[in-house]
Amino acid sequence: MNGTLEIYTNREWMILPAFVHGILPTVMYNSQNHSMLGIDREKKSPMAIGADGRDIFREYEVTDDGKTYPMYDGWQGIDYLKDLKQPFVNVIPIDGPITRNGGACSYGSKDIRDWMMKASDNPYCQGHLLVVNTPGGSAWVKNDFQQGIDYAHSRGLRVIDLVDGMSASAGEYLASLCDEVYVVNLNDELGCVGVMASFFTMKNGSKNQFTDETYREYYDPESVDKNKEIRDIAEEEDATLLIEELKKLGVEFRADMKKAFPNATDEHLKGKMFAAKDVMGILCDGQMLLGDAINRVFALGSGAEKPIERTAGRKMGKRLKVGTATGSAAASAAPTTTPIAQVSTTLNSINMKEKFPKIFALLGVEAMECKEDGTFFNASLLETLEGKIGEMEQANADAKALAEQLTNEKNELTAKVESLTTEHAAAIEQLNTDHAQAIDTLKAEHQTKVDELNATVEEKQNAIAALEQEKADLQADVNAKAENIESLTTELNGAKAAVETAEQTLAERDQQISDLNAQIAELEQNPGEQPQAGAAPQTNGQGAQAPTVGVGQYVYDPNLSYTENMKRKDAFEQGK
Repeated sequence: MNGTLEIYTNREWMILPAFVHGILPTVMYNSQNHSMLGIDREKKSPMAIGADGRDIFREYEVTDDGKTYPMYDGWQGIDYLKDLKQPFVNVIPIDGPITRNGGACSYGSKDIRDWMMKASDNPYCQGHLLVVNTPGGSAWVKNDFQQGIDYAHSRGLRVIDLVDGMSASAGEYLASLCDEVYVVNLNDELGCVGVMASFFTMKNGSKNQFTDETYREYYDPESVDKNKEIRDIAEEEDATLLIEELKKLGVEFRADMKKAFPNATDEHLKGKMFAAKDVMGILCDGQMLLGDAINRVFALGSGAEKPIERTAGRKMGKRLKVGTATGSAAASAAPTTTPIAQVSTTLNSINMKEKFPKIFALLGVEAMECKEDGTFFNASLLETLEGKIGEMEQANADAKALAEQLTNEKNELTAKVESLTTEHAAAIEQLNTDHAQAIDTLKAEHQTKVDELNATVEEKQNAIAALEQEKADLQADVNAKAENIESLTTELNGAKAAVETAEQTLAERDQQISDLNAQIAELEQNPGEQPQAGAAPQTNGQGAQAPTVGVGQYVYDPNLSYTENMKRKDAFEQGK
């Protein structure tokens, strides 16, 4: 149950969130009930598929060296993979969640790595086929897979990924390391690129409600960073350190995916799952059945078919092939070359140079003698072979030195990338902090200005209201004064008419006075001898009591006031 222990202790996962959220509580609370976890299910083991399409043997204890295994067609006594002398494809099922140590139903990534490396050491191995159906797994299995696949590449072997169901998260990381990726069904699921953390925490000093036990943690004073990311979450609900760690893994994950699948966009690298038919040519290279995929590995191993050039920079080692198979299905395929261990005297009757051109070229000879008990080398040929082997060993040593140098350079570049990534993340975080502070400052300044403007607007509105009231009061005063002016105008017009009437009356009276004065003067100067004779008036001799000079006209009386004369005139006019 190493896998169960790993689920207990591991944090970082490249897995479908729904799976880990569902399986983790089940494992935590039901680990004693193995039947609930499907312990009785048989592991899907690796197998060597021969050129005739049959599995030569199955390996159930892949880490136990030196064990004897049964084989078909009467083969017995095969000592592990090193004694297998028949062209084969190494088929490895990766079924279920991936952990380093494996579990009840699947091998761990360490087992698979070791199996790939041991199979790659056999010169009859034509390549590797990984049959994948996984929701993902631990973030650390990628290192094991990369080590195994890089070792296969150094031996000139191709590795094909065949998805039969699901390839999620860590499964996609594994796919990015392989040379080609195929699906069995167009509705198979691929994607969920990303990293997550899932685990339980207990706050220091918390008490178990069932056992009444208190959980305690104590550290030496210098271990301030020990489990800090977990303690921060448990004690303060601060996941900053853990998220920073996940961020680094995510950056590396997406970079490797983009390198392996150059047609992938940001949409494909944000954690979404896709049907294979929707990402054909993006996250997978085509559709194949198991037999077709096995045949594809044989064809690539023999050089009969060219590999898909999907990414740049992936170098393959050179390798001498001793046997291959091609055809429409692995079950009907047959080796095109007889393995070296099975060469017999029948070679006396054939052109050995055509059969083994590489060996002849290596030795620099045109012909070799083959007897019943084998082909023998003289001293010259042995010296030539020894020299060539020395050259190959030197070339291999140079290649290893170059590989080591490149690995060191890669590690240095990786360290620089991690450092730059950390600096970039810190810079982004600082920019976000500065941006947030700037926004808060601008919001405060904006609010202050808004408040000032609102106060100014209110003040202006009050002033406008006061002006409106003053205007209304002035309008009312104007209206009242207008009415008063109209009344005074009417009164003035009446007074003007009265003045005009009075002036006319005065003019008439002045004329009368003037006439009377003229008569008086005439009388005084030239009195008549007879009454009413000469210039004397008709009333001459009748005294001065006669008030009028004619009928129908009021005669102004100079002995009375103007007001009294007006009253008498009005009474006279009314009494006509």
